[in-house]
Amino acid sequence: MALPELIYAPIDGGTIHRYEIIGGKRKFLRFIGCYLGQCNFHKNIDDAIDYIKNLKESQKIQKT
Repeated sequence: MALPELIYAPIDGGTIHRYEIIGGKRKFLRFIGCYLGQCNFHKNIDDAIDYIKNLKESQKIQKT
């Protein structure tokens, strides 16, 4: 099994990694979206980007 591969790192923080997961006889491609230590698996990159954007916005709301 390969290690996660960094594919996106926006300037204002967060990362998205591509990760192959083997389940039974199949390989599944998943994306891991992380921001400030909070990470979540997603089926596509768009969902991972939205996850990071939502976490950033919630951090801004908590600061004010």
